[in-house]
Amino acid sequence: MPEIEPIQYPDHEKEGPPRDAPPEMPAPRLPRPPFWMVAIALVGIVFTWLPLAVIARARFARMSEPRILIPQDMGVQPKYSAQQTNFLFADHRAMRPGIDGTVPFGKIEDDDRYFKGFVRTSPDTRPTSVDFDKSLPQQVKITAQLLDRGQHRFNIYCYVCHGLDGSGNGPVTQRVGVLRGNNVLDLAWTQPATFTDDRLRKQTDGQIFNTITNGIRAMPSYGSQIPVEDRWAIVAYVRALQYSQQAPSSVVPQGQTVQDK
Repeated sequence: MPEIEPIQYPDHEKEGPPRDAPPEMPAPRLPRPPFWMVAIALVGIVFTWLPLAVIARARFARMSEPRILIPQDMGVQPKYSAQQTNFLFADHRAMRPGIDGTVPFGKIEDDDRYFKGFVRTSPDTRPTSVDFDKSLPQQVKITAQLLDRGQHRFNIYCYVCHGLDGSGNGPVTQRVGVLRGNNVLDLAWTQPATFTDDRLRKQTDGQIFNTITNGIRAMPSYGSQIPVEDRWAIVAYVRALQYSQQAPSSVVPQGQTVQDK
């Protein structure tokens, strides 16, 4: 293949343009905008950040009133929630009790001690006085199967707040405590009750059953989630937890120590 010879340029092209050539015209530049136009542009850019700042603040801010919703529906109408106070009624309760003499739909709950954990002692007065059952109803028999069922239901519904041992230090409490300790999120959290406290030890079985059924303070109602027989099984298991914390050494089987138990 023949070699390609390099291109030979004239001498005047190597030396550049002649000295008497006219100077090249500079590239045209736009004039600098006035200060008021620059200020308006900067202010406009800053204003575009405000919606992002408001959205970020709303994710962590606590408000006493519900947020404004453009499409209004039944979810934002004025209403009373469970466990709220309503001074329209004499007993100041927003949750109204059942009307005497009504016919139940489905299973007839004719035994108040079994289905409610109490009996009314003065039904003609308001608020109604009740007598909580001091022990398990006669339909509930203490067996190993009952305690196992109570433990199983307890670990599903109660463990997350009260802990496996009933000390009130469940995973939800630990998580919220960690967040509050690191100042990541400030939540109003009510410490769950400790079952080994003297106050709860003195409560009757009917009171514990009624708390599971209707809830109390920050604790929600589990009456629609846990059947009646399972609620009594949980009550029996709670009593077992309370007894295990102060059980005498004489009840521990031979060959085991209290620590091993």
